[in-house]
Amino acid sequence: MNKIYLIVSLIVTLNVIGQHSMPIQMDTLFYKYEVIGTGILDYGSTSIKNELSKKLLYGGFIDSDMKERSLNSHKTQNRIGIEASGEIEFRDYNTRLFNQDKYGYFIRGGYYNYVTSAYSQDVFNLVFNGNSAFLGDTANFSGTQANAISLQKIGFGFIDKKSKSNIGINYYNVSNLSDAYIRSGDLIMDSTGTNLELDMGARFRYSEGKRFNKGWGIGIDADFRIPVKWLNESQAYIQVQLKNIGFLSIKNMTEYTADESYDFSGFKFNQLIGDSTSSINGSSELLDTLGIEKRSKNITSMLPGFIQIGKIVDYQSDKTVQSYFGVRLHTTLDYTPLAYIGAHIKLYKWMKVGIQGSYGGFSNFRLGFYSQYDFGKFHFGIGSEDLIGAFSNKGYGESIHFRITRLW
Repeated sequence: MNKIYLIVSLIVTLNVIGQHSMPIQMDTLFYKYEVIGTGILDYGSTSIKNELSKKLLYGGFIDSDMKERSLNSHKTQNRIGIEASGEIEFRDYNTRLFNQDKYGYFIRGGYYNYVTSAYSQDVFNLVFNGNSAFLGDTANFSGTQANAISLQKIGFGFIDKKSKSNIGINYYNVSNLSDAYIRSGDLIMDSTGTNLELDMGARFRYSEGKRFNKGWGIGIDADFRIPVKWLNESQAYIQVQLKNIGFLSIKNMTEYTADESYDFSGFKFNQLIGDSTSSINGSSELLDTLGIEKRSKNITSMLPGFIQIGKIVDYQSDKTVQSYFGVRLHTTLDYTPLAYIGAHIKLYKWMKVGIQGSYGGFSNFRLGFYSQYDFGKFHFGIGSEDLIGAFSNKGYGESIHFRITRLW
């Protein structure tokens, strides 16, 4: 896990490419060309504190007090999510499309990696404390789900040169997809912890093979800028943004399903997990005995896109302070609707900063900050949606976002 996290971090950093914490800005000036790069590395949780998550990601000793503190912060249902993504986009305002001056075009490419989960408190307790936490009791993990997906895209679209509204269509390559869902699950233990009864209805599936192309998808991006009257007869802009809205298709996914009641004797929970994993990979006989079905299945599913609606910053405004706010939601992920509000502050002509608060998503409340630097037609921004997590082990996530823009 440490190697994977390091590789992802290096990829994002080398591309110097953020989005969420630095608000989209409305620039009414005309340019010939524009190149925009964005990148996000973001981890958030409702219940796992950074003191524990850092040990899981980077390695280190996890003591009983640390596990107890994280357990006490868990609710009945909990969420966790990791996003590592980036985009690069070229906009051509100079070309006349359809024999009209008002339309230009853009070409966009991107990569997206998501790992998400929704789980019960009992799942956390069972994984970190084993049988001892449920001797003579029942562990419930109904409704637990986990997803991991990696995909890349290339897209083309049209842009209105004046309003900067745009819409485009994308083709996606799906390089990895796996998911698990426990519809109903109870693990009943006797007082010794050696006799276990498992009642479970569950599904696990993954895209098998070493090839880079496991599936494909089609989706759209859209960004509509709507001018509205604001306070004191001023003008503001409302943005409706859709990103990666569409579907994906994968053939021949390997799927395991179980809908049975099992009795085990002489096992501890960690032994049961270890034996089951190796057996599922190597013995169809045991699968049949346990009533676990294996099949190859074609699936069609929604892309992990997002929709965001809110007020954006006017880049040409003379105001020292501008507000921005809105709501955001992801599709197909363990992500609750997120509301955010922030202030964009012009310290100097070449330097702006912002602060924002948000609630929802993969975490609960987060406090964010960004800074933006303008050098002629070159703009660079860096920020975080989780300042608390950046400086405190008591936080519930970490976040770093980049944006770089070059205009001609």
